[in-house]
Amino acid sequence: MAHSQSPPALLWQIQNARNHAEQIEFLRQLKDGVVGDVRAKETWVNHGILQFLVHLLQQKTTAQSPSGLGSKEAYAPISQTTDLPDDDRVRLLALQLIASFAKGGPSFLTPLNAVGAVPVILTYICPHKNPARLVLTSLRALSDMTEAASLSSRTSIEATAALAKALFVPRYIESLCAILDAESASSIVQEQKCLVASLISRLCKEPRYQDMLADAGVLDALATLLASFVVARGEVLPFTLDTLEREGLAAVIPQPAPRGLSLALILEAISVLIADSRFRTGLLLCSPAIMAVLTSSEIGERNSQIYRTWELLKKSGLTHGRPVDRSALDYLLPAVPVTTPRFLLSQHHPSFPSTGRSLETPAKHGRATARFTTEDREWLVGGGDTEEPESPLIPWLIHLMRSGTNDHEKVMAASVLASLFKGGFTSPDREFSLSVLVVPVLCHLLKDYEKERGKSLDAIFVDSETATAWVILERTPAVLARLIADSVFLQQVTRDSGALKLACKLLKDSYEPTAIPSPPRPWTPNPEERQDTGDDKFSTCQLGPPGQVPLCAHKIRMRESSLKLITSLATFKEEFRKEIVEQDILPSVAESLSETPQKPTPPKEKLKTEEDGTVPMHPAGHSPYGHNPTSVLIAACHAVRTLARSVSNLRTVLDDNCVAMPIFKLLKHVDIDVKIAACSVICNLLTESSPMRDPLIKAGVIGVLCLYARSDNAGLRLNALWALKHLVHMTDRDTKKKCLEELGPGWLIQLICDDTEDEALHARIMGERRPLTDADEDEVMDTGDGYAEATDDVWQWQAIHRKGPGFDSTRMRVADGMLRALREREFDEVRKAREADLAIQEQGLDFIRNLIAIPQQPAQAEMIDYIFSELGQDRLFDILASKLRVKILRPFARRQSSSSGTPGGGAGSGASGRNVSIDSRVLYPQSKIIVAVIYFLTHIAAGVPRHRQLVIAQEELLKLLAGHFNNKDVDVRRSLCHLLKNLVWCDGTEDRRGRDLRVFELEKLGFLQKLEGLERNDAELDVRERAKEAASSIKGEAGEGPQVPHGRVDY
Repeated sequence: MAHSQSPPALLWQIQNARNHAEQIEFLRQLKDGVVGDVRAKETWVNHGILQFLVHLLQQKTTAQSPSGLGSKEAYAPISQTTDLPDDDRVRLLALQLIASFAKGGPSFLTPLNAVGAVPVILTYICPHKNPARLVLTSLRALSDMTEAASLSSRTSIEATAALAKALFVPRYIESLCAILDAESASSIVQEQKCLVASLISRLCKEPRYQDMLADAGVLDALATLLASFVVARGEVLPFTLDTLEREGLAAVIPQPAPRGLSLALILEAISVLIADSRFRTGLLLCSPAIMAVLTSSEIGERNSQIYRTWELLKKSGLTHGRPVDRSALDYLLPAVPVTTPRFLLSQHHPSFPSTGRSLETPAKHGRATARFTTEDREWLVGGGDTEEPESPLIPWLIHLMRSGTNDHEKVMAASVLASLFKGGFTSPDREFSLSVLVVPVLCHLLKDYEKERGKSLDAIFVDSETATAWVILERTPAVLARLIADSVFLQQVTRDSGALKLACKLLKDSYEPTAIPSPPRPWTPNPEERQDTGDDKFSTCQLGPPGQVPLCAHKIRMRESSLKLITSLATFKEEFRKEIVEQDILPSVAESLSETPQKPTPPKEKLKTEEDGTVPMHPAGHSPYGHNPTSVLIAACHAVRTLARSVSNLRTVLDDNCVAMPIFKLLKHVDIDVKIAACSVICNLLTESSPMRDPLIKAGVIGVLCLYARSDNAGLRLNALWALKHLVHMTDRDTKKKCLEELGPGWLIQLICDDTEDEALHARIMGERRPLTDADEDEVMDTGDGYAEATDDVWQWQAIHRKGPGFDSTRMRVADGMLRALREREFDEVRKAREADLAIQEQGLDFIRNLIAIPQQPAQAEMIDYIFSELGQDRLFDILASKLRVKILRPFARRQSSSSGTPGGGAGSGASGRNVSIDSRVLYPQSKIIVAVIYFLTHIAAGVPRHRQLVIAQEELLKLLAGHFNNKDVDVRRSLCHLLKNLVWCDGTEDRRGRDLRVFELEKLGFLQKLEGLERNDAELDVRERAKEAASSIKGEAGEGPQVPHGRVDY
């Protein structure tokens, strides 16, 4: 029988077949022998079968280009026939065999990559140049390789990143878009679409890939598929069709979604593409298909009744604000209160400034725009009297969550909804609706699937039902964390629903030891014939590392997701942090800070185990607790950061569980994002109240932070300065001087004086702008693997561009203008550089302020003199004055309207695409910098009388300060009152004459009059009271000396 042939004999027959029919028969024998048999697959790999399969796939007909792309006019229709020519059947079997080998697990990725399987497979995904069955099989092979890469123990991120790098290039992105745009209703095409959506959701994690897919029209294609489900559910409003005809949108209403297409996968791919981006989220909402099937039409009669009822309630004093513009789709939802008490609607905790940034990590993952800021709401849809109404997609997603029967669909709908909510695309009153209709659903899903997770816990391979349940359990905490991250009210609802204790339980459960962490080697009757696994990753005939079992990978993903939910719940409220600590999860959090975790052990038991010398050590790759990837390390850092906002936690559980040294070790990690996350934790561990400050100083944290303060990465540089600011506050003078010496006075001056990021951007752009020679132009024309940034001058909205010149309407033009504004704001490199410079300068000024923040008067005066001697007295005051003036960057460069400065320091709205203006710009003083300057002067004025006199002598500086008494920022006005109180403080009788001179100078400059104006007219009671105290001090009416602020510590 043919099946009994040895691999060398069968391989010889395959290679030397006389025709395609004979080769097909031998390949089928090979396929029957290896499917489901890992040992047989290993044997065939050892005999070099993969290299021959790739060789078969490379033998394409010459009529097809290597990329599978040509002119669109030459594209052939998608083949859906089952009859294939013999040469295509050979290639189909080769693709099926590669997919089968990929199903063998992570160990087969090494030989597959060594033979170059991925580039060859990608040449078969173009639906216009390949039969549908070949496209489907190639997508299956890519999906199987992606799944195998996710099970790699230590290199899963690198393996998936390599696949993403190969797939997400323009020529293959166009193929993905063509598959999603296919109008065929056949089951083969629907499976292709599902596989494409799955690949996007699993591989497209980096913003650059997300932007490429969105720009190429993939996001619009996915939005069209989402709209087809709205049509299939019969939820298109029939009375809007006439309006759509007039607006030219009726033609884009898609056909109902055919059977076989997965709504959950489409939603998941959309949620991945729009994550953390207002522009991409806007692309979803402005998709023509979404705008056509989900219009914002209102039901006139019922809407007028709502307005009349609202007016009656408003006249009775029973409500506030304005009525909610409910679309017709809102009536599919259960009735909920249309308004909520003011104290419940708080996007940000009152104790924290609404800057949109975490206090310790202003540049999460090194990107200043990683989080949405409340100041950007003016660019967004929804949330104001003059803004566009909320998109009907939002109530439709809520309705889908409540009416659907597929739990996976519910979670993915909530994920898309979380991006819309975080991006500010929902109305202000939607928060209460989310708390009633969305958060409880997610919490119930979390409870239900947590109870079912005990099934199949010891299985090496899992069935599809269990895998789906695991996906839901892994994604739900992360989705819930994103949804509630910036809302105290939603965090309260989540905690009341029991999700806090569930998140803690999931984290502890993720550290249950796995009995079989890696797949066992298959049994063989001849073990001496088995070849050892090679370490050479370029070997084409040897397997790689075995990876991990699905259960172990599931626990690691659940570990990351639960840490994210714990972080969101611990962001604002102290009572939530206390409850989290009471769940005894700190040992698990501490182990999550290590790449090779061990059993989470309480501090007392851990100390006893170490004394007995019975600490279990597991060999690399065989730990029952898995290997923590960088995503878990970062999530654990953020969890420690939020828990460390509590002084009680700093002094007890965090210190007892010894988190300081693991964090310090992560400061030296090779991954830049891990360094930034660890540096953000160090900010809180180095505060005055932390018992971990001294051990970290002894370990050498000062040298590491000073080194990172010189980093090229703006996020790392900012967090390092922030940590140093906390470190020098209320510490001894020797430590303060050591920090300044290691950082370098010259470098500190450069940080607070220069616009480092802006100048670096200017230098980079000037270096890129050089005349192109003929050779350069040829090189650009030959480039096919990436977008040419320098030539991307004009951005085109693919949703309109692909529909042709006849597709135009007023709504689409308005949407196009909004998208261009969102895109410019998101990709404005000048604005990002300016924000990074301002944040770094603010922390640098606060660092100098904390250097002189010493309670004892003689010591403080000595430190002030030391700062003046190191930095230069006149130079320092000149820098402070420059922060209060309007600044012109590159004044001799030409000015353009698209780059003219605004008071906020951002660029205008005339630019488009990714253009970077390097022309002259006007920069206005920023409130945070002004406050930092004033508080630094306040601390100088807290010194001896000659220091106060020194400040009074800076006449130009005082005149600049006088112009900020009408500043709209309340912190500026309040800090000015502090400064003036300190300037008129009298140190005994010997300072009385000096005080009188200072009062005279201040009155001459008009400060008393301005204080009296604040006392009478300021809208803030606190400012009025402080202005009253400062004015009384100047008039000599104060009975006691001022309380000098010695520094502010932000937790």
